[in-house]
Amino acid sequence: MSSPQTPAPGPGRFPLRWWDASTAVTLGVMALIGWRQLQFEGTGAAGAAWAFAPLAGIALWYCAVGRRVLLRAVRDLPPRPSDAVFLAVLLILIGTATYGVASYATLQTIGYPLVWTIARRYREAVAWSAGLSCAVCIGFIGQGEPFDRVGGIWGALAVAALSLVFALAMGTWITGVYARGERHRELTDALRRSQHEVAALSEAAGASAERERISRDLHDTLTQTLTGLVMLSEQADRALAADDVVAARDRLERVRSAARDSLQEARALVATTQPLGDGGLEAAITRMATRLREDTGLRVTCELDQLPLERERQVMLLRAAQEGLANARKHARAEAVVLTLARADDGAAVLRVDDDGVGPAGAGAVPVGAGARAGATPSGPAPIDGRAAAGGYGLTGLADRIRGVGGEVRFGRGPERGARLEVRLPALAAAAATTDDERGGSR
Repeated sequence: MSSPQTPAPGPGRFPLRWWDASTAVTLGVMALIGWRQLQFEGTGAAGAAWAFAPLAGIALWYCAVGRRVLLRAVRDLPPRPSDAVFLAVLLILIGTATYGVASYATLQTIGYPLVWTIARRYREAVAWSAGLSCAVCIGFIGQGEPFDRVGGIWGALAVAALSLVFALAMGTWITGVYARGERHRELTDALRRSQHEVAALSEAAGASAERERISRDLHDTLTQTLTGLVMLSEQADRALAADDVVAARDRLERVRSAARDSLQEARALVATTQPLGDGGLEAAITRMATRLREDTGLRVTCELDQLPLERERQVMLLRAAQEGLANARKHARAEAVVLTLARADDGAAVLRVDDDGVGPAGAGAVPVGAGARAGATPSGPAPIDGRAAAGGYGLTGLADRIRGVGGEVRFGRGPERGARLEVRLPALAAAAATTDDERGGSR
């Protein structure tokens, strides 16, 4: 139960310093009032005892027991039987003091706050407050002054009732404020815990997404380049076995060139930079096609339009071209590949990789895109469902990446023979604006 006038626990070793100070000041003022009354009335030793003994008793009782009880209360420690004993004796002492000197009823100013602080439940605080009011009322009636014999009871009841009503009103109000504060504190703590959980989950999700990105980038770059290195080294070995030194040197030179490219790609991945290089998307695709043409002898034809795409989407299309060319080289047993980049009628960017190989129904099987090849229909490419893929990061990873920006990846039989990989990215604002300008110019 919170006190209506609970001093905030002070820092360090003195959490009750304001309680001690307020109690000492109140008792000192009451002692001064009692001393002045003794001088005015000229009472003897018995009057002095009634004037100072209750105050001394309250001071000793507070120091001996009350401070320990109050310290447990302000620290929200479990209550003990000594709490009720302290309050009961305190009520008796205040009633006795009021019986001796009517002005000592002012001791209620420290009695009610102690009650509302030490009592842990609202009902207990109300009951102890009523007890304190009764003790003061009995002291008034027994003392008989300043009320006459007839009006003393009613006057005492009126004073006690007013003080009780005021104490209950203040105690109830401040208790409600304290309860609302506690609820807000609990909500704040819960919100802080939720924020920590969200931060931890976001960190875990970010780490997972970063691992996924690195895995896909490794597949799209280093894995394919290393595959080319293996093929070139095998060609060099066969050339050496046939005593064809010129061909062997050419293959070794291409191994060195591919290794340098791999080193650059690895550095780009570490630095998280985009691997487009100079000239943008069209130049990057052309360089990639030229390298594949020189390494494998494939006839690679590029028909590329310049499209106003943001850098992230250019990288996506570059990865798609890498995947299409890698599948044509590794699985299709193709002799020619046509790579097309154009804008559709609706403004979307469309990349197609067509080969003249065995096609999706042939003997060659794509390790990651096997599910997509098997599910393709003879009429043309079908959308790739990453859930149906057998594993890896090839077509499945590409489809996941493209779907993340609202695009689509389709794979299946080509229009005449072989296979077709088609990637469609929705139009951007820049692309749409350019299209509108062109249409406006034509009108």
